[in-house]
Amino acid sequence: MQITLPEILKRAYRDSSQEIINIIGELPPDVAKDVLEGIQRSARKVASISSQIIAYRERIRKYLMRNKLLHRYENNRPINLSNVVAVDGTYAVISTTLYDIIFVGAVAYSFRENGFEKKMHALAAPPSILSEKVARGLMIWLEFALASELVSDYEYVILDGSIIANLANIREVISAREQNPDDPIWDSVELMDLLKRLSKERIFSRIFKIPGLLASPKKLTGKLFTKKYLKEFRLNATDASVLSLTLEEGEWIKISWIGSDLPQACIQMPKTDITPIDAGFIEEFFSSTGFDIIYFKPREWSRAYKIEIPRRVKSDYYQRVLDLVYNQVTSPYIEELEIQYLAHLFAQRLSKVAQIVFTATKNSALQTMTKKWCSSIFLATRYRT
Repeated sequence: MQITLPEILKRAYRDSSQEIINIIGELPPDVAKDVLEGIQRSARKVASISSQIIAYRERIRKYLMRNKLLHRYENNRPINLSNVVAVDGTYAVISTTLYDIIFVGAVAYSFRENGFEKKMHALAAPPSILSEKVARGLMIWLEFALASELVSDYEYVILDGSIIANLANIREVISAREQNPDDPIWDSVELMDLLKRLSKERIFSRIFKIPGLLASPKKLTGKLFTKKYLKEFRLNATDASVLSLTLEEGEWIKISWIGSDLPQACIQMPKTDITPIDAGFIEEFFSSTGFDIIYFKPREWSRAYKIEIPRRVKSDYYQRVLDLVYNQVTSPYIEELEIQYLAHLFAQRLSKVAQIVFTATKNSALQTMTKKWCSSIFLATRYRT
């Protein structure tokens, strides 16, 4: 019997109704009502989008076949896992009245005996509303830096997340430097030294030229494919929704993408003292070379995976990438490549340990400060603790 989405939601509500009732009972009635109505609206929207795609499914498949976009994965060749490494990052911001501690790290994991690499920094900076933005961008910058050191040692280096989105986060840090030059966060000598050191390394021009660099977003949330190829269907849905419901086991799609598909502002980086020395290369690369993107549904129970390959590649290379993905999608409970998942776990542990240590340090320091400086200014600003 085929189960529709609304039936699944009703069953989940019924099976966990006691727990839901307990939680709702802790909220004011009007708040509980707003929460439930919001969930119902979201469920109706999800059901509507899914039903629309299912109704269009055969038409979409015929369109893909007619335009020679749909391919079938034939071979299942084993891959040498010791030649694959995944890079992931982590960050934490510990805020206090007197300072922010920014912890950033990037880890690389492979199945080699000594296959764990790391880059970590704990930086003290004055309290700032930019701390979160800086930490996120700096984390991704470290991921690229670590990947650039590994590309010559492995056949494949897998980055977490979309390259476009990752570069956008780095661009935000550079834009923040340009737009908020007087923010106190830039008074951190440690932070500025690290940013300037990274900006002088030719990280991006090095890694984009290496054949083995891949990027695999955890969640395939973009609308690049549906906007570019499925305009006539007028689907208000992500690529993940469309392709996970449309593709059958072992089917894949390859499209080419260049920077002209994005507004020019998305790939330009402001000129500041922390702008990467090879920022011009990034812009030129996006505008002229771009990416090949593979959408692949390796297993019957898996979602569609998106793999970004920075540059144009030959047909035999696609086959090797498909083999890599197929061999790494081994469990319905892990929604990313297995080696990415393991790198993510290591990165997560680093961040948790840093938070525990820094929080304990912060609490100890603040107890001392409270006794020493119990003033109206301190009390007025203690929300930052």
